Amino acid sequence: MPELVRTAVMALAVLVAVVSVVSARNTAKKKQTADLLFAVRSDDRLIEASRALKELHHSDNNIRLWADPEHDCKIHNQEAQIQNIRYILNHYERLSVGLQAGIYHEGMLKKSQFTIITRTYEWAKPFMEGVREKTNSPTAFQEFEWLAKRWSKRRLSARKTP
Repeated sequence: MPELVRTAVMALAVLVAVVSVVSARNTAKKKQTADLLFAVRSDDRLIEASRALKELHHSDNNIRLWADPEHDCKIHNQEAQIQNIRYILNHYERLSVGLQAGIYHEGMLKKSQFTIITRTYEWAKPFMEGVREKTNSPTAFQEFEWLAKRWSKRRLSARKTP
């Protein structure tokens, strides 16, 4: 009987250790995600880029053409606008890669960033397509596209209010 008790205690100790490691990993993911979300709130360039993309989307400009460095859109600060578009796309590309690598907690990100990510993708898609065409790089911004499409397929559920 003592051998059976020893084996059971050992199995329980291993189980506790596994649960502890999984819990610590989950907590670390949530902390990384919270740090990212707080950093995004104070990223003035990201905020400006988002604002610029929204304005461009609602304008008469064809932002797909902006992916061509030779194209002159005859708009004030065109180069700055292009840099803004690239900045926001690169930001969400890195976020997507981090999410796929298990660094971030997807549930937290989705609850807080769903609309901005899916809308940014929708608004920037013509530019992304233009970049892929002009650079002959079908992988440009593919991780961001993966995330936006993934979330669009499984939309957020509205909370039920009591």
